[in-house]
Amino acid sequence: MPVRIDMNAPPKTTEVAKRPVTKETIRALTSAESFSRGRSYLEDGAVSDLVQRGDRLTAGVEGNEFEPYQVSVRLHDSGVADANCTCPYDWGGYCKHIVAVLLKFADEKTRVIKRTPIAELLRGLDQMRLIELLEKRTESDPALAAWIEAELATAIPAPHSATSGRRRTPVDSAPVREQARALLAARNRRGRYWDDYRSSGDIEELQRLVEKAVPFLEIGDGANALRILEPIAEAFVDDWLNHSYDSDEHLYELFADLSRLLAEAALISDLAADERDALAETLKEWQDRLEEYRVAEGFHVAIRALQTGWDDPALAAVMAGKSGSWPPSSADDSLGDELTAVRLRVLEACGRTGEYLNLARAARAHTSYAAMLVKLERTPEAIDYALKSFKKPNEALALAKALRQAGAHEEALKIADMGLALAGDDENETHWSDVSVAHWLRDYAGGMGRTAAALKAGRAAFERSLSLEDFRALQTWAGADWNAIRKGLLAHLARVPHAYDRIRIYLSEGLVDEAVRTVGDRFGYSAHDETLMDLADAAHASHPDWVIRLAMHQATSIMDTNQAAHYALAVQWLEKAALAHVVLGREEDWRACLDELIDRHRRKYKLRPLLEGLRGR
Repeated sequence: MPVRIDMNAPPKTTEVAKRPVTKETIRALTSAESFSRGRSYLEDGAVSDLVQRGDRLTAGVEGNEFEPYQVSVRLHDSGVADANCTCPYDWGGYCKHIVAVLLKFADEKTRVIKRTPIAELLRGLDQMRLIELLEKRTESDPALAAWIEAELATAIPAPHSATSGRRRTPVDSAPVREQARALLAARNRRGRYWDDYRSSGDIEELQRLVEKAVPFLEIGDGANALRILEPIAEAFVDDWLNHSYDSDEHLYELFADLSRLLAEAALISDLAADERDALAETLKEWQDRLEEYRVAEGFHVAIRALQTGWDDPALAAVMAGKSGSWPPSSADDSLGDELTAVRLRVLEACGRTGEYLNLARAARAHTSYAAMLVKLERTPEAIDYALKSFKKPNEALALAKALRQAGAHEEALKIADMGLALAGDDENETHWSDVSVAHWLRDYAGGMGRTAAALKAGRAAFERSLSLEDFRALQTWAGADWNAIRKGLLAHLARVPHAYDRIRIYLSEGLVDEAVRTVGDRFGYSAHDETLMDLADAAHASHPDWVIRLAMHQATSIMDTNQAAHYALAVQWLEKAALAHVVLGREEDWRACLDELIDRHRRKYKLRPLLEGLRGR
């Protein structure tokens, strides 16, 4: 008997309990700016109820679109395994919407709706009932039928032995092509919003379709990978160029993914010369069409991979360890570097580790070479090579992560610490890689109880980012030394010429005088209105004259330039000015000022009622 499930049962909610996600965890997963903006979204009530099904947490976040962005987070016992959002953000770390959801979840007082995982709901159904459910849904959702066909067409059967696993029948390209076209058509049908911007939520579905080729590449089945990638590429070229190339720039990066995967599939496949030439000609035709529309991205890497294959005698000599440099030309060739990276992935997938190491070393692919040594359990060699060859923090971070995954924790700490030393010294320029290695080492060392290493990395992170989040994070590891460390951090903050979070840090520490001096009378100071308003609130009692000057400047700059969309913000600034007048006992001056503003802007039908409303406050 199948299990009966009461679909109308009320949702369960969590009790107050310790959550596996903390603010420190979230800071390590994102940039300081995204953390700050995510916190603002949370405070503004933009996050919907949290729903948890097993290890999957979902929520909607109101943003700039009509429909909320959808966030999905996969949890594990020690934090976040991965997270996705339907917004187009891709500038490093998790976006502000994911941050907002995680911050809400981290609050142990937040109610979380607990629902049964879908797998458990379906597991109790017999085959006929499951078929009925799918058929019923496909009647109203044709896209589901196309998805099912594409999923079945690209499936790799479970291996029956340790050596089997390659698919015996060719992949049917037709369902893949239809699914690609259906997803692209869905994007084209989506209505445009007031700013002519398109939501890009289903770009993840397109990405997942492209990645159907990856399992075939991992088992060395390049022929079937090509049967997946070619129809997708054809649909991209035809449908995207014909309908949305000028308004859907978020698909650009998928052309690069397609080109790389096509190159890998071509190099793995045992294509005959005429097949290779024919595919190269097809890609060149597609590339010509892209260039007609001035699309820089395209199939350059795949075309070169098909043209060169593995036939170059110089390449063969390098992979055999008979030559010491690759490529043979000293000219800067970014396409050649990308193709070398593709060749390395193919060699690894095919288990040709000796040739991999020879090519990586000859091409000065330092991180790839050292990481492969770690995989081969030759960790001391990897460390020696890194100490002699690494020049950039991101190289050290990649190797440190590989070492951690291999369980070489002491070595991982050592290499990450070396990454800190490789960071640049320019205080006027923040490099993401510098901050990334500092964040990683701070949290990793702290979690291992290495307080000194965590503090060192935490200082480096703050000195590079100058963010409020990194300032506060140091307090976690400082303990009784916080006052002395705090003094040094604030001294460093005062010395640097530019710091985005300077005012917020001063306000968090109650240093109102320092914050006011930072802004001075430069009211075009590059700080958000929210931060300046916080400063005005904190300073109205101690610096009322300055608050009046600031508030009147901010308000009049909006009103005098007729920024109707921001009139409410101008009125908020005027409220700050009014409060400062009260502090000074100059209520009559304020009333006269307000009357003058009402008279000056009497013809602005949106602004005048807002100004008149200030009379009663």
